[in-house]
Amino acid sequence: MDSPKNEILEQGLRGLSTEGLAMLGTDQIAYIRPHQIKGQTIYVVHGANGKELAGFDNQVSALAACHEHELEAMALN
Repeated sequence: MDSPKNEILEQGLRGLSTEGLAMLGTDQIAYIRPHQIKGQTIYVVHGANGKELAGFDNQVSALAACHEHELEAMALN
């Protein structure tokens, strides 16, 4: 059985626009994706909404930057 608080949250989420839904977690969650540029791999940190935030020459640096900026990082390969 759902609590009234959960039902209110669920109704609120259903009412979000596509843009609003895309903004959820943008200041808390990031993902790191490797990109090939001129034969070299760089690791790009993206916000939850897909916006590129920064690029690094290794995954460790990308993860450290996320941690420094209090972002929960998800690695995508």
